[in-house]
Amino acid sequence: MGSDQPADSFFQAILRRLPGRAAKATEPPVTPLSVLEEIHSGLHRDYCLYLRPPLAHRFGTAPRQAASPLQPDVEDLLVRAFAPLPLLTIDEIATNRDAPLPAEAFETLAESARVLLLVPTDDRRFMERLRSLKQSNTLARCIFLMPELGTLEREDWSETWESTRSAATNIGLELSPYTSGGWLFRIDSNGKACTFRPIANPNPEKIARALEAICEQMG
Repeated sequence: MGSDQPADSFFQAILRRLPGRAAKATEPPVTPLSVLEEIHSGLHRDYCLYLRPPLAHRFGTAPRQAASPLQPDVEDLLVRAFAPLPLLTIDEIATNRDAPLPAEAFETLAESARVLLLVPTDDRRFMERLRSLKQSNTLARCIFLMPELGTLEREDWSETWESTRSAATNIGLELSPYTSGGWLFRIDSNGKACTFRPIANPNPEKIARALEAICEQMG
C-alpha cells in the first residue's frame, strides 16, 4: 500500500509486534490447550482464534476431496493473509473427535485473542459459542466469513446460510442474505452485519486488504 497509509492501523499494529517467520520455525505446535497453559502461567501470545465450521475439514483428519485448480483453498488463503499472525484453530467436528472445549476454556481463549475469525453455521455448538461471544462483548473483535459458493467442502452454502440466519436471530444477531461470491464482514454494536468486503476470486493480497479494512472499523 502507499506510504500515506496510517502507520498505526489496528491490523498492522498487530503484525509489527509479532516475530518473523524464521523465529517461529523451531517452536512446538501451538494448540488451544498449549495456549491455555501459557495464559494460566501468565504468558501471552498474539493470535487469531479461528472457530472452524463443522463442515470444513481442511486442517482436520477427515479425508478431503482434491481442490479444483479453479477453486482456491480459502483456509490456506486466510492463513497466508493473516501471517505472521497465527491462526489458533478450534475444530469441533462432532464425529470421532475429542470432547469440545469447556465453555470456560473457550471464553478464556476468546478473551485473550487479538482478533477472532468465525464461519457462521446453524450448528448447535457454534450457536452456543456465538451466544457466549455476544454476552461477553467479544463480537467487536470478530471477523465473519460468508464462504464463496462451493468452498469449504460445501457446494450449497446458500442453504446452510439461510438456516444460520434464522438461528442467529434467536440470539439477537442479524446476518445478511447469502451472496454466491462470499463476504468478509463484522457485526456492529446493534447486532447487524456490516463492513462487507467481497472475496470472489480470492488471493492472499485481496483477503489481507479486506481484513485490514474490517479491522480498521473495529477501532
